[in-house]
Amino acid sequence: MKLRDGHWRFDSRDLMRASCSHCTALSVARELKIPGLQQLLDRFFERPDNIAIRYGIRFEEALESELLATLGGDMQKPSSSDPADTLSLMEQGVPVIYQGSLRGGSGGIEFSGRPDFLLRDDYIFEFLDVGLTARKIHEDFSGYTAWDAKLSKTPKVDYQNQVGLYADVLQVLGKCSQRPHGLIQGSREINQFDPEVLIAQMTDARSKLLTSMQKSIDNPPQDLEVCGELICTATSYCQICEYPLLCADQRMQHNSLQLVAGVFMSHIESFRAVGVDTVRKLANYKGSTDSLSHDQVAVMAKQAKLQQHFYDTGENTWEVKDSSQLTSLPPEDPGDLFFDLEGFTFSEFAGGLEYLFGYVSIDKGEQFHWTWADDRAQEQDSFETFMRFTLDRLEQFPNMKIYHYANYEQSALKRLAKRFGSYEQEIESLLANEVFVDLYKIVKASLIVSQDGYSIKKLENFYSFDRSSDVKEAMSSLEYYDQYLTALAAAPAQAEMLKRQVLSYNQDDCVSTLALCRWLRTL
Repeated sequence: MKLRDGHWRFDSRDLMRASCSHCTALSVARELKIPGLQQLLDRFFERPDNIAIRYGIRFEEALESELLATLGGDMQKPSSSDPADTLSLMEQGVPVIYQGSLRGGSGGIEFSGRPDFLLRDDYIFEFLDVGLTARKIHEDFSGYTAWDAKLSKTPKVDYQNQVGLYADVLQVLGKCSQRPHGLIQGSREINQFDPEVLIAQMTDARSKLLTSMQKSIDNPPQDLEVCGELICTATSYCQICEYPLLCADQRMQHNSLQLVAGVFMSHIESFRAVGVDTVRKLANYKGSTDSLSHDQVAVMAKQAKLQQHFYDTGENTWEVKDSSQLTSLPPEDPGDLFFDLEGFTFSEFAGGLEYLFGYVSIDKGEQFHWTWADDRAQEQDSFETFMRFTLDRLEQFPNMKIYHYANYEQSALKRLAKRFGSYEQEIESLLANEVFVDLYKIVKASLIVSQDGYSIKKLENFYSFDRSSDVKEAMSSLEYYDQYLTALAAAPAQAEMLKRQVLSYNQDDCVSTLALCRWLRTL
């Protein structure tokens, strides 16, 4: 939100985050300059910058370049961010306007936004061999359609609402075409929607935001203490927020229920209704709630108790909640493999690229095997090399298992088999015969641990394993791989160094999976 010259404005990101009342209240309080708040925000400010945002910008820039190459002067950018300049280009009848600005709309509070493209309605977008272009389909035009470029493969409702906001402003300006508006997806598909449907759908979401804004504007907090808990409740939007570190700090300061692994917002609301609003209180709670049974609460309370013990003492603890899951774990076999795949969803190749197959064998001591792919042909070779290795090994070790953590590996192998029309029956057979063992399912079904999550990195606090790689998290490995791609042509030595770091991270994941498996057997 912005307060300028006594007038409030909101943008599309505010609407996306409207499900989190914290985000709205915090934005309003910031603009009202509540004493002490800005100093707190300055301590934790972090400009949103991650690989998804950067690749989204690259995708938009690529589409702009393709359109400029085919349209020339029929595509123009306003001379400034003043909405009057965008309106002037529409008045002139420019076929395609990019990086324009729109302001206004039918809501009680003004919307301000920047559609990626405004398309005159006697043109349509289409993809050709040269990329995205716009083609004229008839002689007369009555207005413009609004379009956003989104790297996402699906036309999410949040993205549709964003286009709905643009269409609403165009309608108030008398420039909205009744032809379809829409989204240009990272899959290079064009998703079209009726503008009236988009506006109607958006209006409902906007009403909730504006009501929340107005409530905060009409009853502003007078100081920082009255602001309450500065904690986000809708963490799905933290990647586009400037203050995720503030929320993390405040969760610890307030001993928030959000810290408890497996406890969701619906649970928190239910607990707060019975006076349970901290980890410590949940750890000692023995009742039920309006939506949670006594048994469900007991499991969550146990999770909270172990976490609170860790917060108080720094000591990690665990408890077995279902020993049958542990006893069902197969005994170690010399043919066992410990497997981890690295994929890059932002690849130029549709559907992403599984660029690294890594697996550790143990029959001749711990040995790390890997194959690397920079393109589709190498990806197919990596997949088929892994399948041949696995099937040959299965003949030698008929009781072998392939251990991995979470479901990504199984899903990716099925996807690759279908993509290449290769080893499809063999993959189905391996899955049906339970050769693959997902240790995450076993951990979740059998244990309660004192950490606030169940990623393999969190579990490493419970068994003897020290990572050797400088890369510590999955998102970091994507960053390193992205840097590798950038360096590949211009700085091959640097690219090789980055590749080795990603390999080291993958090897750590494989060896950690082995260590986890052996630890689980001791329980």
